[in-house]
Amino acid sequence: MASTVWGVAPWWGPPPPAPARPLTDIDFRSGAQLQELTQLIQELGVQESWSNGPKPGPDLLQAKDFVFSLLSLVHRRDPRFPPQAELLLLRGGIREGSLDLGPVPLGPYTRGPHYDAGFTLLVPIFSLDGTGPQLQLDLGSCCAWLHLPGLVSGTSVQEAWQDCLGPPVPGRSDPSHRNENEGSPKDRPSSEDQPHGYVTEPEPQVSLEKSSGDVSGPESPRRDVTDLSSPAPLKTLSGDVTKPTEAREVWPTLCPTQVAAWFFTSLTKVAEALTPAPGAPRLVHAARHAGFTTVLLATPGPPRRLLLFDLIPVVSVAGWPEGARSHSWAGPLAPESASFYLLPGGSTERPGASGWQLCFARQELALKARIPEPLLQAHAAAQALLRPLVAGTRAAAPYLLRTLLYWACERLPALYLARPENAGACCLGLLDELKRVLEAGALPHYFLSGRKLYAGNRDAAFLEALARLRGDPAGALRSAVEEAKVARKGGGLAGVGGGTH
Repeated sequence: MASTVWGVAPWWGPPPPAPARPLTDIDFRSGAQLQELTQLIQELGVQESWSNGPKPGPDLLQAKDFVFSLLSLVHRRDPRFPPQAELLLLRGGIREGSLDLGPVPLGPYTRGPHYDAGFTLLVPIFSLDGTGPQLQLDLGSCCAWLHLPGLVSGTSVQEAWQDCLGPPVPGRSDPSHRNENEGSPKDRPSSEDQPHGYVTEPEPQVSLEKSSGDVSGPESPRRDVTDLSSPAPLKTLSGDVTKPTEAREVWPTLCPTQVAAWFFTSLTKVAEALTPAPGAPRLVHAARHAGFTTVLLATPGPPRRLLLFDLIPVVSVAGWPEGARSHSWAGPLAPESASFYLLPGGSTERPGASGWQLCFARQELALKARIPEPLLQAHAAAQALLRPLVAGTRAAAPYLLRTLLYWACERLPALYLARPENAGACCLGLLDELKRVLEAGALPHYFLSGRKLYAGNRDAAFLEALARLRGDPAGALRSAVEEAKVARKGGGLAGVGGGTH
């Protein structure tokens, strides 16, 4: 009996080959086939576990609990440190674009040679409701000043934070009567106006070769690694001020540089006093860079991994600053997203100044959950390609690339961004947009209308390296895939503590 035939092949056989496609899916600049780029991006995603969100393993959970317990010990040593705070843990270190610190030196760390995975932890030291006179915003520079009254609820705040105070902001005698939109760069204090005690300090670092083992303290909840919090919020400063007649023009500012130094010193003193414990993560390195502390933790394994945590002291502010944008493509965000952070800024215009930088990490976390998966893969691939280029530099490129991701969602059709076969084209598009932004020197701020993110001075060497990368994206992606395979195995950690890292 003859078999049933579909076309010219038996019905049980393989489907007929698809007709040959014309050679139109080729990148004009590099000659790379977009289909091959998309396949490499998907392979990179498998190796770096992009799909279906973060999947924390036991080594990461153990390291996270270690860091949280370390912070609880800092509170025991220094009561100024809040006993419980709303912590926000982000995938990726600051060098991978988790936060905007501008073009500042971030240390010589590179994912792959120096660590296997990076994270950023925002640690609030204060919480404000945004309506009191303590907070003075200058949206023109995306900065803010935090003024401390003498007494809050009977507690001497200025005395408690004496070693972290900066001078009052010149020309801004009464912050309670200032409009949030007022202020210009010429109103800001210059480095010549600052006392010598408030200049930026050199970046100290310590190597902690002893095992950092038995860390006592409350157990941290094991939640999604992108959003971790404890149930109790911090106490606000904007409440019961017991001396309302105090002259606010003499209220000093809380200096972010001094706060970063206090945070680093308190953390390292506690870490050095830890007692070793078998099977616990080991803290092998700590250093302060541009307002935050970087620590490297070696997990016990197997496989042994080296995890990087960027810990940054921040001020949590409830509410939303005037002039902030809405995001029509993402729809309404959750009510709890109506808050922002102040973090030690990376401004190089005013060395030693006491201004904090506005940060919208919570909103970015909410937006990221609504970005189509192929575009997220394209961004992660472009970010991986940038790692060797920005290592050890002052480049602000990683966060600029992240901002371009949000602008792409507003500019391009959602159906185009959601098609998996377009990941390669989206990756090339993000790299091309980044090059144009770096050449222009600025990018419109995504959350504040009329404001810009500055890329710093044009770095000819970096732009040349980016052009070479763009000329052979397939080769660069193949190298990134191989590096991800090595990092996945934890193969570079055999010599932790012996000079490998």
